[in-house]
Amino acid sequence: MEVFVTIGVKLIISFFGLWIITFVTGRKTISQLTPLDFLTSLVLSEIVGNTLYDDKVSIWQLLFALVLWCTLSYLFEKATTHFVKFGYMAEGRAVLLIDQGKVNQEMLEKYDIEFTQLLAMLRQQNIFSLREVWYATLETNGSLSVMRKPEYEPPTAQDLGVNTQSDLFSVTVIDKGRLLNESMRGKQIDKEQTMKKVREQGYDSIDEIAYAEYGEDGTLHIVPMKENKHQ
Repeated sequence: MEVFVTIGVKLIISFFGLWIITFVTGRKTISQLTPLDFLTSLVLSEIVGNTLYDDKVSIWQLLFALVLWCTLSYLFEKATTHFVKFGYMAEGRAVLLIDQGKVNQEMLEKYDIEFTQLLAMLRQQNIFSLREVWYATLETNGSLSVMRKPEYEPPTAQDLGVNTQSDLFSVTVIDKGRLLNESMRGKQIDKEQTMKKVREQGYDSIDEIAYAEYGEDGTLHIVPMKENKHQ
């Protein structure tokens, strides 16, 4: 009887412990999980699975393991949020695989992606030819975000007989007050040019900027920090 009580208590602790960890570190769907999230889920399953029916592991030891892992996960999640470069190292970054209709083969090689894999991901979005794609971005969770060429958007502009312009595509250059070194295109960001455009819009330092992106026309769109008074 004592064994069943112990197992029951461990199950209750594990249930609420996993729920708290999920709530604290951020609730995400499976499709949004990053490699770090996947690793966390594996470790948690091992902690719970290996201790649940092990008589040598006490309830307090299980509780200690869950609390410690919850603390580590929380601190790591906050670190990836507040420190941009660390976040890119831990969770990766979005990568532009197709740029203005051209396949970025350097990025394919860098991330070990074959053309067959790229085409398979495109087919999952009902795209069966590279000719249809204007932009394709590999997200940190492994999914592919695609922007079709205007003439292939349903209903097609060709069918309607109208002139078309591509949708705006932006490239992030400043994130949380930090100027990025490399863009999604895998190219170095011109820091001097970016700072020049920042000053032209009345900002003395990038510390005042929460987010900034370049548009296709070369304009810099800036989102200031909350406490900043710039509009």
